[in-house]
Amino acid sequence: MSAATGAQPEIVADMKWLLVAALAAGLVSPAFAADAPAAKPVEKAPAPAGFNWTSCYVGVQGGGSWGKSEHVARSSAAAGSTITGTFNLTGGVAGGAFGCDFQVEKTVLGFENDASWTNKHGSAQDRPPFDGAALSSTREKWIDMFRGRVGYALDQFLIYGTAGVAFAGTGVTVSFPAAQITESKTRTGLAAGLGGEWAAWTDSWGAVSFKLEYVHVDFGSKRYIDPPVRIGTSTVATRDVRLTDDIVRAGINVRFNWDNKPVVTKF
Repeated sequence: MSAATGAQPEIVADMKWLLVAALAAGLVSPAFAADAPAAKPVEKAPAPAGFNWTSCYVGVQGGGSWGKSEHVARSSAAAGSTITGTFNLTGGVAGGAFGCDFQVEKTVLGFENDASWTNKHGSAQDRPPFDGAALSSTREKWIDMFRGRVGYALDQFLIYGTAGVAFAGTGVTVSFPAAQITESKTRTGLAAGLGGEWAAWTDSWGAVSFKLEYVHVDFGSKRYIDPPVRIGTSTVATRDVRLTDDIVRAGINVRFNWDNKPVVTKF
């Protein structure tokens, strides 16, 4: 009994020291925590954002057009011979366009359909052995193109190539001093070109952009005045008429965003 009684004061003393140590730890630890410098949060640099070319648009455009034509005989003793030689065509072009683009990183894929009025025309005097009194002409009245576009975006500037199909309303006329004959046909050809577009004014709903482009169109050859036509003492030969276009034009597009979100460019 005496041994047990002597041990109790020691146990009580040990518990008191443990209690003091716990209280001291509880009081001292917050003080040290308050004095310690706070850890700075890790900040990530924001990814650079650029103009989003993902949009559909409508626009107007106009410029100049030039090209070449040639009439080649198909119904006379000189079949296969040139009637006119190659001659130049010139004129203006003006119209509207509709299209859509989709941007993936810096690549822009899209399509465009444009329709334009044009007064491009040219003519040449017929060469021997054909009647030198005849004047043969080629004319375009309108041109419509449906093309794909592939571009590279440099923020608000887009460089692109374009290719597709073209349609044109054309006419061939052979004139004599006292009479003339005209035939009109719709031509189909291949178009290809390149251009640049700049989004000059942007907003959450879209942008207003300016473009400048060059397009070459090859309509190949198409037959006119078949069968041959007799005018007075002369015969207007059946002919294959070759035709090409070179178009330079400027335009303004109003673009409407699909999602109003900026493009984030990854590096």
